Amino acid sequence: MPELAPRLPMLVTQTRCEFVRLWRQPAFSLPSIALPVMFFTLFGLPRLGERIAGADAGPYLLATFGAVSMTSVMLFSFGVGVAAERGAKVDILMRAAPLPPVVHLVARVLTALAFGVIILSILFAYGGVAGVRQSPVDWVVMAICLLLGALPFLAAGYAIGNAVSAGAAAPIVNLIWAPLSFGSGLFVPLPFLPSVIQQIAPYLPSYRYAQLVLSSVGEAAEPVGECIAWLLAYGVLFTAGALYTTRTDRRRKFV
Repeated sequence: MPELAPRLPMLVTQTRCEFVRLWRQPAFSLPSIALPVMFFTLFGLPRLGERIAGADAGPYLLATFGAVSMTSVMLFSFGVGVAAERGAKVDILMRAAPLPPVVHLVARVLTALAFGVIILSILFAYGGVAGVRQSPVDWVVMAICLLLGALPFLAAGYAIGNAVSAGAAAPIVNLIWAPLSFGSGLFVPLPFLPSVIQQIAPYLPSYRYAQLVLSSVGEAAEPVGECIAWLLAYGVLFTAGALYTTRTDRRRKFV
């Protein structure tokens, strides 16, 4: 049996290809970058200097709009992207290629994180120019919470992408993403939402993600360790769902 190329060079090359592929899709890259900046321009700039839930409005809104953007990137890059590849039969081509599936998967994860870093860098730079002030440590902590806390949504997106058709993926992801974002207090602080939503919110993965992110500005209503435990549990659950939908799709096509 012929030996495969070293895994690391394969991973670097595949990650670069995945990044370029997404970057060349304006329908994905432009909204991903523009939306958080637009949200902060419309709702953040007019409130600079105010207080929200006891915190400075600038960092608070950067954290919440950053979380909205990260969940969108993770769900769409995997959910819609994987479904589109299945619709175009790219998954069949990749199965015939000598690329190990784990390399392809890790490359997609790294690409999503790379897009997240770019989006947050632009958003943070825009916020800094607009007048948001934090210590360097606070900026770094916020970025880490936003990036790592969003990882369970990658698994959720992968599960969706392998379960639905290319045409249905975007509407389904939107139907999931929008209620999760609104219901967890990312657009409107939770105390201002209806009581029934306030009761449901603690069980939503986006709520635990929001609380983790808000801990970086000192306004989390839940303990950080508890939020991390919930997100890990959701990550395991969504990964199990992704494995199940992937195996089901492959059995349907290749067995």
